[in-house]
Amino acid sequence: MASNLSPENEQYIQNAIAAGLYHDRDEALNRAVELLKRREQLIRDVNQGIEQLQRGEGKLWDMEDINAKVRARLETK
Repeated sequence: MASNLSPENEQYIQNAIAAGLYHDRDEALNRAVELLKRREQLIRDVNQGIEQLQRGEGKLWDMEDINAKVRARLETK
């Protein structure tokens, strides 16, 4: 299946291949589609979270507790 990319996008893919980021055009395009799918899922997740907050289902974070837990984890590493 052929794809018609803008000259700028085609050049970007060719530069990425030349830089060794992808083996070929198909790999670059497949990765782009994977990232689009992840982006769409992230948007759905954020919208779901916003809806939950609007329904009052959110809870406040205790930042002092979170910071203490992070510091404790860093100290064990």
